[in-house]
Amino acid sequence: MPKLIRSAEYDRLGEDRRKLATLQRQGELVRVSRGIYVESADWNGLSGKERYGLKAAAFVRQAGREPVFCHATAALLWGLWIVGTPQKLHAITEVRTSGRSSGGVTRHIGSLSEGVQRCGRFLVTDKLTTTLQLIGSLAFPYAVAVCDSSLRVPRGAGKVNLFTVPDSDPFQQWPAWETDSPQGLPLTVEELQAAANLLPSKASRTRIHKVIDFASGLSGSAGESISRAKMFQLGFPEPVLQQRFELRDGRNAFVDFWFKEQRAVGEFDGKGKYLRAGWGGGLSLQGRIMAEKSREDQIRAFDVGFARWDWKELMDSDKFTSILRQAGLRQSWSSAAPPVGLRKMP
Repeated sequence: MPKLIRSAEYDRLGEDRRKLATLQRQGELVRVSRGIYVESADWNGLSGKERYGLKAAAFVRQAGREPVFCHATAALLWGLWIVGTPQKLHAITEVRTSGRSSGGVTRHIGSLSEGVQRCGRFLVTDKLTTTLQLIGSLAFPYAVAVCDSSLRVPRGAGKVNLFTVPDSDPFQQWPAWETDSPQGLPLTVEELQAAANLLPSKASRTRIHKVIDFASGLSGSAGESISRAKMFQLGFPEPVLQQRFELRDGRNAFVDFWFKEQRAVGEFDGKGKYLRAGWGGGLSLQGRIMAEKSREDQIRAFDVGFARWDWKELMDSDKFTSILRQAGLRQSWSSAAPPVGLRKMP
């Protein structure tokens, strides 16, 4: 990650800190936060989540006491599936009387010592605490995505990561703010249920248990999780996840959703998968797309309905419903009037 330039260091070295403001106006520096800058070339080379991580690093440098990050900020480091990049940093405070949000930081009441873990240069709430915070505050489909990812066994399980190397020097490493794989050990349903039972609010307990009961560690991405939750809310049948098909070319294909009775396959098409370094066996982008087309054609040869959708279509309930119905799926109720027991589904 780029080096942070602090105006306080300029003062210490006898330099005029006003030079930094001048360089910013000239476009050579970017102001990350008050009194902290980074070279524009470095900033422009970062992704949105990496820029977010740089802002977190700047906040640590400015804080009088090392902050504990929580909620969406901690979720990024844990690799939990939140959609998009958060607008603000999220940190724990034990002070109940002062303002809880200021200067681009949202503060949440909590403990600065219990349920806290180090990740590289940062202190964060542990995976269980972070997961409960999010599934207790997000809308149902997005809460399911977070809960699914907390249960998922990370890709390449057994490999070293910053959450599981106690003997490494934490301040010589920089955590990944952008990862498509959950970090640390997966949680269990029993752990989540036990933690939810300790919440003081009955409404919160009920809300979170609905998410936990629905969650599955078999989901492969946030898009798949949100798709499954929306299928449920729209009244479509429950799918089998990661069903295996043995293709005629000898390969095994695992589909996102399999509706056995309706003999229909559903696949969330997150375009990012075509660009991931570890996907496609080293093929070019065009080769990956052609291989995916061949895979789909071979699955269709089993005489099954096939539905494929992307983020934009998933976010449009009418369009998403139409795609599923065209594949032969039928709703058990109208999405406009679900059964009474589900009208208050979070």
